[in-house]
Amino acid sequence: MTIVIRSDHEFTDLLKDSLRSRYEKRKRSEDEVHVSDILPSTCIRKQYYGRKFPDFEPLSDESIHHFIRGEASEFVITDLANMGVAQADLELDGLIAHPDILDRDVIIELKDTQSTQRLDITDERFKSYLRQLLYYMTITGIEKGIISIRYSNREMRWIKSDEKGDYFFRPFDGKGPRIESWSVLLPKDDIARELLKNEMVRRKKLFVKAIKENDVSILPRLNMKVRNNKCPYCVFYNKCMNEDGETEQAVKMASEIDLLDIPGLIDFRPFLQ
Repeated sequence: MTIVIRSDHEFTDLLKDSLRSRYEKRKRSEDEVHVSDILPSTCIRKQYYGRKFPDFEPLSDESIHHFIRGEASEFVITDLANMGVAQADLELDGLIAHPDILDRDVIIELKDTQSTQRLDITDERFKSYLRQLLYYMTITGIEKGIISIRYSNREMRWIKSDEKGDYFFRPFDGKGPRIESWSVLLPKDDIARELLKNEMVRRKKLFVKAIKENDVSILPRLNMKVRNNKCPYCVFYNKCMNEDGETEQAVKMASEIDLLDIPGLIDFRPFLQ
């Protein structure tokens, strides 16, 4: 009697096809604009290309992995948190928002990351999480929000890079997988609400115009300080940087100071309760 074990590619392919089908159903049409489409850190041009040329961006195994991880983490945490309404439908001037958890007095955004560094206000990813939450708080008028980040990897330190890859080391005192949460307060009468609302509406209207007129040139590329780290890995890089242009207004928009970088707008004190 022998126990036989073999690779089962047929089941793996079946599972991938099922996940691809679920992923495709989540794709957005040209008729709807979500908050995540217009975040400055997301690259509004990539969202445009994704709508217009979906075949340029084939669904990879890595994309499926990130999709599963995000869906599973969000489902489990929202269920265990047992508070508020999950994925509520919100709208402002045609801009669609789906906060992870919406309670009467608080909005909660749940994030899952494989980052080996712990994020804070100096990190572009953290600022993207923060801006998304601030948009939701502006839309609803709610004053308190929470960003809850689940780190699935231990903390690591980068050493160097060469032609073979990146080198890291794992310190003995490094933080392990964990959840870190941050409270955000945005008073109802704070001028930041009007600034955030104007930013949202401006970017949303510009995106809709570009979609309707098939004109990506009016949309800004990413700001120069993050362009070199993100753009070269984008499947739309050649089309965006070499084939399609960028209007003078779009160039100016890309170089505008980030609202979150305005002195005095953010009071970030990680060691205070």
